[in-house]
Amino acid sequence: MPWRGPNEEGEFPTLGYDVGEWIEDNVVVPDGYQRGEPYRLTDEMWRFLVHYYRLYPHAGPWPAPDALRHYGGQLRRSQKWGKDPFGAAIILAEALGPTRFDGWNADGEPVGAPYPTPLIVCLGTSEDQTDNTWRPLLSSVRNGPLINLSGIDAGETKVTLPGGGKIEPVTTSAKSRLGAPLTFLTITESHLFTLQGGYRKVCGAVKRNVAGMDGRWLELTNAWDPTEGSEAQVTAEAKDDRIYVDTVEPKRVDDLADDEALYAELLRQYGDSARERGGWVNIRGRIVHEVRSSRHMEADRRRFFLNEIVVGESVFVDPVRWDLFARDDQLRPGDGIALGFDGSKYRDATALVASRLSDGRLFELGVWERPADAGPDWKVPSAKVDERLREVFSAYEVALMFADPYRWQDYLNAWAAEWPGRVVEFPTNVEQRMDKAIERFTTGFAAGQITHDGSETLGKHCKNAVLVKGSRKKPRPGEEQDIATHYLKMAKRGEGMLIDAAVATVLAHAARGRAIEDGALTAPGQTEVWAEWLDV
Repeated sequence: MPWRGPNEEGEFPTLGYDVGEWIEDNVVVPDGYQRGEPYRLTDEMWRFLVHYYRLYPHAGPWPAPDALRHYGGQLRRSQKWGKDPFGAAIILAEALGPTRFDGWNADGEPVGAPYPTPLIVCLGTSEDQTDNTWRPLLSSVRNGPLINLSGIDAGETKVTLPGGGKIEPVTTSAKSRLGAPLTFLTITESHLFTLQGGYRKVCGAVKRNVAGMDGRWLELTNAWDPTEGSEAQVTAEAKDDRIYVDTVEPKRVDDLADDEALYAELLRQYGDSARERGGWVNIRGRIVHEVRSSRHMEADRRRFFLNEIVVGESVFVDPVRWDLFARDDQLRPGDGIALGFDGSKYRDATALVASRLSDGRLFELGVWERPADAGPDWKVPSAKVDERLREVFSAYEVALMFADPYRWQDYLNAWAAEWPGRVVEFPTNVEQRMDKAIERFTTGFAAGQITHDGSETLGKHCKNAVLVKGSRKKPRPGEEQDIATHYLKMAKRGEGMLIDAAVATVLAHAARGRAIEDGALTAPGQTEVWAEWLDV
């Protein structure tokens, strides 16, 4: 008997309801305060299952082909929406539940059945990535009713299924294991499967392998950086009607400081997973804080929390806030300062910037740019730069200078010899060190702790600068792994734009911080006075 036909407009046959009921009967919450309790699907999850397991009305049971409308799927949602535990629940349903079409019953309703010997892989670019889906799966098996099934064995690296099937986590480096006859595949964080490193090539090969077994796959992803050419981007842009793509298209929040607009969009994106709607995500607390945190690039925050597809860069300084922090002020002879120096010889500029020790205010002390009408032989007037630096050391109390040595090594050697201990090389191409300096500056600027003298040139350079991704780094304790994946670097917002004074600004601010940490603000004898007081 074929499908009974629609009872209401838009209805279609699906195994999604049977799969969802199986999940709620057999899967448990993997962690947190409700660990071990029945896993309850949200309305959004139900909607996904209904569409992902949609059937053709003319479908026939195996060996008839193409019973299911979609051979692949992509779930793109915000960080902590619950993609990975949901993906783990779907894997378990694919392993043991009614996910294969087995015909129509007497009422014309679809009937599902388990696959006889499923072979399922949870794929990631690294073990940390596969763990995002694998750990919830393992916990759900061990702490729920499935552990009582005869023949099931939930090991650390493999779940053996009754009848001989198995589920295992696999990284892209294990190419030999990816050639197995897979019946189902999840791809964790498919926005990380980029051309760089060959991840997308591996992903494509595994998908073809799944196709050879008439299997299916599911991508779990955040929004991607469109410059990286990730598997997630390729899948979404293919517009293949046999791939079900589920997302909430974002409405851009121009000003992240706008409480009302930001909260409304976060509530749209998190939907049923928000606490306000019975879920688990604390939008007004931690999520809002993370979206506004200057510890991470704005583009990454928009991608991970607001589901926006944006290029992985963010402004170095907000131009409106920069103008707001201008002060009509100037240095006075004898002021204590720290210096930042970023030099060039020919095409870019050379800049010297001061940060006053007492309050962190920035002052442009000299910027040497290539004139518009300069000939091909023009170069930065090194002698004038040297003269200006000597004037600065004579006029003010320079506690410390951080200087990029590129193309200025001879001068730096001479300056270090003349002012020993106060001139320190700071190569801006050392990513780990520069990342810390950038973070120190952006955090202080976001908190309103950094003002400046209103220099037009300094402002132009800072507004020309953007922050972009460098190489990958390990996350710090307590930091979101997916966000803290790259060092920050400074780059030009456009071709021909100068940012040397912005770089010198970061170095000056970092030098001030180091000088203060080393006691530059301690008055003579103050250390001994405090030591005596503490001994009392």
